[in-house]
Amino acid sequence: MGSVDLVAEETSPSTVSLAMPLIGSLFQTAGVVWLLCPTPLHSSLTLPHLIATALLFLLITMTAHLFAVWSNHRIFREHIDAPFRLLVFAIWPSVVWLPLLVLLIRENSVWMVLLPPLITASAVFALKRWSLASRNSAITPRDAGAISTLFHIQRPPSLLRVITPAIITSIAFQAAATELTLGNLLTAGSLLAASTVFPIWTYPIKLRPFVLNQDTRSSGRSVAPLTLTVFLLIAIALLPYSISNNRTPVSPKKTAGSLAHGDSYSGVILILPPKPHHEIVGPPPLASTQFSSSRNKPMIIPFDGVYWYFRQPDQHPRADAPIVRGDPTKKTIRSTDTRPLSMEAHQHLVTPIKMSCCRAIHLAIQNADNRPGAIFVEILLKNTTSKATQSLGDLVIPSSEDQNISLTRPPINETLSFPFPTRNRMRQFDEITVVIKPARERSLAGAHIAIQNFKLIP
Repeated sequence: MGSVDLVAEETSPSTVSLAMPLIGSLFQTAGVVWLLCPTPLHSSLTLPHLIATALLFLLITMTAHLFAVWSNHRIFREHIDAPFRLLVFAIWPSVVWLPLLVLLIRENSVWMVLLPPLITASAVFALKRWSLASRNSAITPRDAGAISTLFHIQRPPSLLRVITPAIITSIAFQAAATELTLGNLLTAGSLLAASTVFPIWTYPIKLRPFVLNQDTRSSGRSVAPLTLTVFLLIAIALLPYSISNNRTPVSPKKTAGSLAHGDSYSGVILILPPKPHHEIVGPPPLASTQFSSSRNKPMIIPFDGVYWYFRQPDQHPRADAPIVRGDPTKKTIRSTDTRPLSMEAHQHLVTPIKMSCCRAIHLAIQNADNRPGAIFVEILLKNTTSKATQSLGDLVIPSSEDQNISLTRPPINETLSFPFPTRNRMRQFDEITVVIKPARERSLAGAHIAIQNFKLIP
């Protein structure tokens, strides 16, 4: 009898043996994955790099999981009587989803709602199998005989104990639906995960309990298909960061004159599809007797100029810079080294406009950039004859300051207002330059910003 109990205790550890390292590994591994698995730059991954990145995320997760289980096994060895190998394989189906969850959270993808329920379901199934093993080992032949006697009557649970989990599950599910409607995706996923615990635990499904001698030999084969599935899902989630993601990178041709200072190219000039050019005539100067600027109507100047891309310390693309045609919100133009890439939009005016005509310029833009980091915009008014320049200052694009930008966010139309200075350095201007200044962490590629028009406010 003692030998039977000894074997049962060795092969069927208690439920606490799994619960403690399971919770510890989930939280510890999630923290490590969040810190060591950064989101790649958009349109920066080739296919080999994409596969390597997905594999690296899984390797980081696996290493963190092994260390978390080992440390919990050492710290709580008085309460954990299960072998280390069995714990690693039993918890892995829950932990393996963490890099995909972190990636979807940073992408603000709606698919993140499904990951917390999957993680919770895997954890509950593991605990249920562990509980079955513990329950079977706790029943000795003497206990089994006592249970089967005529005089043993099991007391039914109280009504409150029966209905409380169902009520909590229902409330959690309804709250998840509400949060999903409001757009709080992570909260909705967490509530949905909470609503799955009770149904999975109480559902009468047949599960094979964990057995040491069997599971340690077959666990590697059983978790391999799941790991491969998660690897493929991570690779799919990384596709928006690939170079071929609906955007054509501009690879300018090398020329003999463009190799100074180690350059592979000197810059890019992006031109828009041809549009009919209308002569622009500025509004008349403001009279000193005018009491309100509302007497004159604003004038709208559609943008039909060119975009310049060049690297510092250059001030403009060189003469050998290639000219390409396209939309700046769809073209990806990046620096070929670690030097920041400058981006400017130039609008030439056929007819010069007097500085005294206006009190402000409203700049209409379209922001199709979904990379994190603020984007500032500066307007320069230039007189190409006298070479004089007047700056109207910098303004930040509000939509670029969003903390969580979805990869599927549609382009946003915005208007920035630049007041004219009280003291003008020149009398008139015949060119408007828009300088686009992204944050340092995203300055190696041109921003997906398009200039729509300028509105001169009298």
